[in-house]
Amino acid sequence: MKDTWGIPGPTFLAIYGVLLVFPLVVGLLWTVLVKLGRKAPRPAVHGPQPTVYELAFLAGGPDRVVDTAIAALVDRGTLRVSSSKQLQLTGAEPADPIEKAVAKGARPGYNATTRGIRDRLRMSGPMQALAKDLQARGLVAADRAPRIRQVVFFLYLAVLVVGVARLIAGISGDHPVGFLIPLLIVAGFATLVAKAVKNKRQGPRPTGEGDRVLHRARSAHGRERKRGIPNGPGYVGMAGGAVLGGAAAAVAFGGLASFPDEELSAALIPPPVSSGFGGGSSGGSSCSSGSSCSSSSSSSCGGGSSCGGGGCGG
Repeated sequence: MKDTWGIPGPTFLAIYGVLLVFPLVVGLLWTVLVKLGRKAPRPAVHGPQPTVYELAFLAGGPDRVVDTAIAALVDRGTLRVSSSKQLQLTGAEPADPIEKAVAKGARPGYNATTRGIRDRLRMSGPMQALAKDLQARGLVAADRAPRIRQVVFFLYLAVLVVGVARLIAGISGDHPVGFLIPLLIVAGFATLVAKAVKNKRQGPRPTGEGDRVLHRARSAHGRERKRGIPNGPGYVGMAGGAVLGGAAAAVAFGGLASFPDEELSAALIPPPVSSGFGGGSSGGSSCSSGSSCSSSSSSSCGGGSSCGGGGCGG
């Protein structure tokens, strides 16, 4: 009896076992290379000192940027928080692109909670522009994980198709295929898992230089806090390399839990969810800008053409 495709059953099973591992190895090696690339030394970054929103992106990604903008606008009285935790625009629309996008999200008819605004702004034009600028300056690296996961998925899909084709050909040729079926089950399961995770996105990540810039800025901010510079309204500024105080700076580095007013902080933090950046626990009730809230809560085979006991790889 002629072997299916000219490949003996035991040989095909061995090859197929290697193919089952191959996509995973590709994905792991690719991921390691990307991480090593992010940590590799890069030329010194030139350009303006990072803004508070650039530092927020380095510290916590797009969600932290949104939180920082909300903190700045609430601190300046441009936004207030209602008893239902809806943000409301009470002042003139700001000029900064990030702040402007946040303010637009606080208009009536929108889900103007912190989480609602985060969801709308993650892939917005201003946020993508901010990420691209940081990439151009070597402070963040593009998120290659979705591409890696997509390649792994298509590799597993190809392995599954090859296995199914071998199974059909083996059955048609009256070859034993019993040992191939468990491997096909594994291939099918791996394909389903790869499909489930292939479209998850995390966003750009800081490079080694980006981490160093963030560490220097965070350290400078901590020193300024110890010197008694208040968390007053306004943007983070850079003066002689020192980050000045401000509610926006506190949130940029520490999240909404670091907002100077504890009750406002509790009102702004969305309920906890399993997500990437951001999150936390919350409670709270009505607030107005710059004030406090009224309350808070919280095999083996014998041969190529025949096999003893029932099944090779076709």
